[in-house]
Amino acid sequence: MDPLANLGRNDRCWCGEQRKYKDCHGWHHPPSTPGQPITRSDDEDRVWLSPTTAMARDALRQPSTGVPLVLPIGRPEARPTAVDPAIQALVDAPGLSPQPLPVLGKHRFEVFDHTEHDRAALSDGAAGIAVAVAQTLTDLSLQRDRPTILWNDEIGGDRLLGQTLLFADHVCVPDHVFAALIDGRDDDVIRDAIAEQRRLRPLIEAGVIVPVPAALGVAAQADAIDTMTQLDLRREDLTDWVRSQLIVEGPTAREAMFISAIDDLGPRQMWLLSRRTVFDEQSDKTGTFAAALLGKYDPTHDYEPWKQQNLDKAVGEHLRRVNERLIAGKVFAADCLTTSPFQARLLARKGALPDQPIQAAVWADIPILPNANPAMLARVAAEEEAVEDLRQKVRNALRGARDLSTGIDALTALGDDLAHASRQLQRTVRTERRWKVVAPAITGLGAVALGAAGGVPAIASGALGAAGGLLPYFADRAERRRNAAYLFYLANRTTRHKR
Repeated sequence: MDPLANLGRNDRCWCGEQRKYKDCHGWHHPPSTPGQPITRSDDEDRVWLSPTTAMARDALRQPSTGVPLVLPIGRPEARPTAVDPAIQALVDAPGLSPQPLPVLGKHRFEVFDHTEHDRAALSDGAAGIAVAVAQTLTDLSLQRDRPTILWNDEIGGDRLLGQTLLFADHVCVPDHVFAALIDGRDDDVIRDAIAEQRRLRPLIEAGVIVPVPAALGVAAQADAIDTMTQLDLRREDLTDWVRSQLIVEGPTAREAMFISAIDDLGPRQMWLLSRRTVFDEQSDKTGTFAAALLGKYDPTHDYEPWKQQNLDKAVGEHLRRVNERLIAGKVFAADCLTTSPFQARLLARKGALPDQPIQAAVWADIPILPNANPAMLARVAAEEEAVEDLRQKVRNALRGARDLSTGIDALTALGDDLAHASRQLQRTVRTERRWKVVAPAITGLGAVALGAAGGVPAIASGALGAAGGLLPYFADRAERRRNAAYLFYLANRTTRHKR
């Protein structure tokens, strides 16, 4: 699937679901019409904002200090990059001595094991690891033989590793434990984040998957992000295109508006209208505006100015978000990849879509490897000779590719060939075990038995003959472990057993 081309309505959806595009992400219409009645009732935990969307009550609280009153400027805009003071303190902290990523991976789980029930200690440990990881990645970028490092915050690192054919030495993913602690999330969220990292433990401890503090990368280059975003906002061709990709739901019956982008993995943006205001003028000539949220849809009210203002903000937010990803990737010395067609098209229009073999692999249809479990992927990644053979095959397959589309096709064909070769290898292994192990062993045992009558020298000769019969088997086994198809064979054993 080429993310830069028009997707066929009857094609399988790009997200991986076993559905046609038109029945999945290809539905480019809002879930409800303006003012459509909400048939579900609110309860003590949640409030319904539209016929299909509810929000937790505790998420509707406004800051005690109020919110700024901002007038629309009549063009796309982006809010400045916000940096949490706690994050800024970590950015300003003295640099640490870099440590190998596998060492940091093991240390990460030691922290979890000893501090999971002590939130303060867990926060300190997670912050220390986050800073150390950032420092180590910076140090790796300065090495003469710089490793290949990827950064993605949309899908699981294990899936991305398999989807990109093990082309990267390290795959960076967001450190959700660190983010949850910094954001002050509740214990359930933190436990879920820790559980996800435990699932990836074999790959993290091998240094293949690297959870990175995304907020730390953003904070380190906040000014650069804002500058890049402002430059993008001046490009009318870019802002017009982003605007053309937006889907608007609302205003809803509760005067909410949701805006999403076609073929994007990111969450929808949300706004609540607060048009009912009261001005309270004080004796010192200062005044206060008060506004009520969750109003009732009024068909006679002109919502169009509010809608256009929200569209302008949504355009700016999309541009700022893609720039945060790009800059954070640079901070961690990683190439930013995306698995969202919308993001890929936006990067291409910005001139920032990576021109590398790895970008084509993201969109190729790779069988087996993306579905292998983390433990098996760690074992696969440790087969250094086979991994290098796979990387060379990827380079060779893309040598004649003219563009992203032909590169995707080339890698899809390579994946199919390797999957087929792995199935042949599976049959070969069964045959070898039967004839190169069992048969020579039986022959050797027979020689040993016959040689018993001839004394010790004859028995030794028979035993050596049995061992010699096994040598071709071990030689063949060593040879196939150097071939890329062996990686698919290993991973296929896992997926077959899971079924």
